[in-house]
Amino acid sequence: MYNFKRFIILITSLLLMQSFLYAQVVDSSFVNAQIGLDEGPKQDFVVGKIIFQGNNQTKPQVILRELLFDEGDSIKVSAWAEIRQQSAKNLFNTSLFNFVEIKVQDIHNGQGDILIKLTERWYIWPIPVLEIDERNFNTWLETKDISRVSAGIFLTHNNFRGRREELKILVMGGYNQKFGVSYSAPYVNRKKTIGLGFQSIYTLRHEVNFITEFDKQQYLKLSDKPIQTDLLSSAHISYRPNYYFTAFLQLRYRHFEFADSLINMNPNYSPGGRELLQYFGAYTKLKYDRRDYQSYPLDGYYVDLEAHKYGMGFFDNGLDIFKLQTTIRVYWNLSPRWYYAAGFVANYSFGMDKQPYLFNRALGYGRDYVRTYQYYVVDGDDFGLFKTNLKFALVPPKKVKLNFIKSEKFNTIPYAFYLNLYFDAGYVDAPYSSTTNKLPNQYIYGSGLGLDFVTYYDAVARFEFGVNHMGEIGWFISFIAPI
Repeated sequence: MYNFKRFIILITSLLLMQSFLYAQVVDSSFVNAQIGLDEGPKQDFVVGKIIFQGNNQTKPQVILRELLFDEGDSIKVSAWAEIRQQSAKNLFNTSLFNFVEIKVQDIHNGQGDILIKLTERWYIWPIPVLEIDERNFNTWLETKDISRVSAGIFLTHNNFRGRREELKILVMGGYNQKFGVSYSAPYVNRKKTIGLGFQSIYTLRHEVNFITEFDKQQYLKLSDKPIQTDLLSSAHISYRPNYYFTAFLQLRYRHFEFADSLINMNPNYSPGGRELLQYFGAYTKLKYDRRDYQSYPLDGYYVDLEAHKYGMGFFDNGLDIFKLQTTIRVYWNLSPRWYYAAGFVANYSFGMDKQPYLFNRALGYGRDYVRTYQYYVVDGDDFGLFKTNLKFALVPPKKVKLNFIKSEKFNTIPYAFYLNLYFDAGYVDAPYSSTTNKLPNQYIYGSGLGLDFVTYYDAVARFEFGVNHMGEIGWFISFIAPI
């Protein structure tokens, strides 16, 4: 499913910057270009007052939570550059600000005040939404079927009450109908380490992919009635004791209803071929994140461990699946304009001997795919995925100031272009795959060249050319970081 909000921001940014190519180069790392420069103090100092500027909506306690210093701290002059830079990156990665500057003001008697200058983002997005019922934008380009588009209103507030809380309301009609609300608060205790949230989403579909044949999803459509309805309700708790580690636990209730024609076409679509499926589940995630910029990292590393449990024994439906997945991503800054990244994902599942099709997902979903195989899916129980990327800053980060736009939330547009050379490989273990599917149970790999465009509001566009192990050549478009 593809959301057009970021696509609109990307296209607008590309068009506006064409006549402003004189913009100043500031740094080849995108995040460093957004956190400002500081000559730094000439001596050790004690932090006096912390002064905020530009936080018209964001509460001071939200900002203080991300800083590596506090009032009264003694700071060595040799340590200030790293403390300042990491604090600014922490603030930038909250996705609350377009630009962050941290500077030490004049030092008197060994004490210096610190000024934090912020440019807040636009937080409320009551925008029309177009969604395509596809795994990615490339699969929709194969058919360009407008009937697969749903339209609606997506209201999101990314800084509700100025406390970094997120409130989202979705009403959508068309190809699929969807109604949902979600809320999350990153901090509910005094130490700002525990967060809570909930969501409830109801989806009504007239078409679903009911089986995978010839390594592609096959669809079944009913025009006179829904083929599948789905209610998801969940609540979560998070724990973030420091700047980089987060533990997340979510409890879920899921209620499916399937049309009899869907089950007739694939009796293994749901457990036991049931037309009614309801279950409780749990999801947990432990992550350690030291990336410089979460939406388009160029330096640092990321590690997580995820566990999914489908079926808790409350309903007599035979559903019992447990999945473990780990992700490791590492990023190196080789030189001022050269970067390298590698990522590894491993997934292992157990429980039911033969998983229902609804839960038997491996490569080709979300960001877990081998590049050059965007038109295919590889279903199975377990998988491994390896990605590499060599990157060159073709156009290092620049800023364009559009004086005819009055709002500072939009009138300064940062952008950068990066050339990529990539190689991906993957393997899926699928003991019950259809004989028409040729990609499971073998190594698949692809390589190629790409061009990435990065701009504000965490927007990324990737245009790639590549060839896979079957000798197929193609062009591909994506809207997230490659690794």
